[in-house]
Amino acid sequence: MRALVVEQGFSRGALAAVRALAQAGWQVGVGAPDGRGLASSSRACSRRHPVPAAHQDQQAFLAAVARAVAEGGYDVVFGAGEAEVLTLSEHRAAVPAVVPHADHQVVLHALDKARLTEAAVAAGMRVPRSLAPDSLSDETRPVVVKARMHAQPGQAGAPPRIDTNVVVGATATRRRVSEIAALGGQAEVQEFLDGELMAYAAVTTAGGRRVAAQSMQVASRVWPPGAGASCRAVSVPVDPELAGRAAALLAALGWFGLAELQFLVPADGIPRLIDLNGRFYGSLALAVAAGANLPATWAALATGRGVEPVEPIVPVVPNEPGSTNEPGSTDEPVTAVAGVRYSWWEGDLRRALLERRGGVARDLAGALYAGVGAVHSIGRWRDPAPALTQARRLLAEHRAARQS
Repeated sequence: MRALVVEQGFSRGALAAVRALAQAGWQVGVGAPDGRGLASSSRACSRRHPVPAAHQDQQAFLAAVARAVAEGGYDVVFGAGEAEVLTLSEHRAAVPAVVPHADHQVVLHALDKARLTEAAVAAGMRVPRSLAPDSLSDETRPVVVKARMHAQPGQAGAPPRIDTNVVVGATATRRRVSEIAALGGQAEVQEFLDGELMAYAAVTTAGGRRVAAQSMQVASRVWPPGAGASCRAVSVPVDPELAGRAAALLAALGWFGLAELQFLVPADGIPRLIDLNGRFYGSLALAVAAGANLPATWAALATGRGVEPVEPIVPVVPNEPGSTNEPGSTDEPVTAVAGVRYSWWEGDLRRALLERRGGVARDLAGALYAGVGAVHSIGRWRDPAPALTQARRLLAEHRAARQS
């Protein structure tokens, strides 16, 4: 069993996927522009291949992926970022291996935030209100400005991802809308909701007909604040009502494979869907540590293999509600146990320097303490090279910033 993960070199999700696949017995290769990336430096990576960035040159990317498949004899090829997912789903005929992503039109519809919003409402989910930029005034109310799609592969000068930002006032909103247009994207403006970040991740069979594995988590800290990713989180029991609506959404989309649905839960307690990541996501290591090996489940489904439950690698309290990952029947999904903690130290330390909850020293100490005994997206004692790679990268960025 051999899998190839193609990425940009700095994806925490790709690193988690490579480790998870290797844990399940797969031989894993990594294709990236630079062999010194996070996933490619992991001991779980058995082979490295030079693969240029998909968002810069699709034809060169596809040719390099085909060469890598021929060299490594891979059964399945995963795209780690949206540019890679979109390119592989559209040009799967150029890849001599299984491309486990849904049909290209399905991927386009799912990653298009406007169409995703329509499908989510039809599935009974709540979403943030959309706002017209021209209707805003220069007041102090923040809004969220995001691109309808993060990646625009094949478009000259397009970045691999367009960040989501929280801005205040009409002037700042129009400026960010113009910046997204200049990057080749189309902006979406939504109301800003102050609430808890929650995520439900699932791997579905073809057409979204059945959920084969699932995980739910809640974040207590995010970076960047207001519109960022989990930097401190814990796995929680899967909410059956929310999971049911998520399954209905993925079935309506015709999804296949991994999807992470992100929600904000404001003071009224009603989750609002804010995003769908149809790829390996930053906190993926939490689900895997809690016993839901989502990448391995996806690979098994894509290649016609059975899905086996696994033991969580982080101890949890016995008999805690929702703390079982053993399916009672062939149709019951493998489910992550509750109570496993996650830490992205780099993001949490950056957040502490900015937010300074209770003072900067106290917040920094809290961030460090929260990582003790937690599963980390990068650092791992038995696989230290990715953390060293990230440290060298951050040091180089710091030196470059000082010299500029």
